[in-house]
Amino acid sequence: MLLLTVRDGQQIFSLLDVLPASFEDLPETLDAATKAKVAHRLEHEGLLTQAQWADLHP
Repeated sequence: MLLLTVRDGQQIFSLLDVLPASFEDLPETLDAATKAKVAHRLEHEGLLTQAQWADLHP
């Protein structure tokens, strides 16, 4: 899952499919507390999906 911030500052989520053979580990850039905050937002805050947001902003 991805947490995206759009131009107006609203945050939405989207899913990203990555083929295992093409995936390379990205370097860690967030501390554990920040990762926990992002995970909580994605899982518990009822964010719009990218598709829902796109329907509202044609």
